[in-house]
Amino acid sequence: MTINELSPGQRATIIKINKGEAARNRLLSMGITPGSTVTILARHPFRGPVTIDLGNSRMAIGREIARAIEVKLE
Repeated sequence: MTINELSPGQRATIIKINKGEAARNRLLSMGITPGSTVTILARHPFRGPVTIDLGNSRMAIGREIARAIEVKLE
């Protein structure tokens, strides 16, 4: 399951990032790391971003990146 498949309000733990090294490093620098817990805040329509809550931070990530982040539901 990936972040892109979750609905608003669902919480999940990040398991793995399946993206190229540059994108992976960028996500890691943003705090999106394996073992982190995320809550989906919104899925914007028409290929818009997915807004997530990660600890004390809120951020929007593109759908392509969201499809590359494997998660496990809590």
